[in-house]
Amino acid sequence: MRRQLDQTTWTTLTERDNLTAMHGWTISYLYKNQDKDVFQKDFEREFSIRKSTASRILKSMENNGLITRQTVPYDTRLKKIVLTEDALKIHDSIMTRRAKLEQKLLTGIPEEKLEVFFEVMDAMKENIES
Repeated sequence: MRRQLDQTTWTTLTERDNLTAMHGWTISYLYKNQDKDVFQKDFEREFSIRKSTASRILKSMENNGLITRQTVPYDTRLKKIVLTEDALKIHDSIMTRRAKLEQKLLTGIPEEKLEVFFEVMDAMKENIES
């Protein structure tokens, strides 16, 4: 359910910027990991995708000016993936719209009910993982 909601919200939030949901998730992942060197292998592992799929997504994002690939000083064969200024602006815009959407979703729902909802969701998640 959460994944479906997440996919729906990312699709809604990224339409305005002409991004695919995958581009939105990628921007979010890279934003959260700005303090690290993120390489294509990390990206493949994070999203459980094949090398060819990752390459296609990253090439598309590079062509659209959302990322650059930069050589790292400790190994010239490696290229880290870095968000551009345009991607950072898009991320901020998406987060603002996401906050408004979350506020709209939660309107009229008492805090106690939300707490119970999240407790149940956590229990369901634990059940799935065990």
